[in-house]
Amino acid sequence: MLEPPVVTRSDHSLRASIGRPAQWSDGQVLGDKWQPPLGGGRYYLLRLAFSLRPSERSRASISAADFCLRLHAQAGQQAVVFDAYPQEQLVEQDRSVTLGIGPAFKLGTVDVEVAKAETTIDFGRAIPVIHSDGLAEAAFCWRYSVHRRQPLTGSRLMYAIVHLPAGMARSLATMELAVTTQDALGPILLSPPERDLSKLRWMVGEGPTSPAAG
Repeated sequence: MLEPPVVTRSDHSLRASIGRPAQWSDGQVLGDKWQPPLGGGRYYLLRLAFSLRPSERSRASISAADFCLRLHAQAGQQAVVFDAYPQEQLVEQDRSVTLGIGPAFKLGTVDVEVAKAETTIDFGRAIPVIHSDGLAEAAFCWRYSVHRRQPLTGSRLMYAIVHLPAGMARSLATMELAVTTQDALGPILLSPPERDLSKLRWMVGEGPTSPAAG
């Protein structure tokens, strides 16, 4: 089990945790409707989450939060983030969102982007201001920004589809969370302490999904 590491300032003004990731293979998601791509390769749907809990006594505000998923090469082969959600949200959104995964194993909202959704996911309602980078690369980051109507507190949920090339059964993945708080003295960057970094490594693909030995 992936224990959520805790990030705190010396005055205990903020508790930040990363939830246990979950993954499903292409066949588990689409079942008999799954058609493997030419040339082989596998796809895995990942569900990722983090939570920010400021102290009631804290005078600092959370101004930004960056969550990154990194995939590491194995025996000369490289997995990539094939698709992700959310990707870009320039204004805060507060409406119910249902994600769909189509035959090409792409994520999208059912009413707009996926013409033929083979399976659906209830994403919830609120999506804050966010932008992202790293699509089709080995590292993908969700970058959340503060919004005047809703602070960056509570839990954030993200989905990613990882593509493993033919012959690659699994990939070591790491998660990173960096939070910027703002107080009277200026911005302060928080990240996991060194002792917790080993808890943020796990395997995508076949075989054990627990954190890799650090």
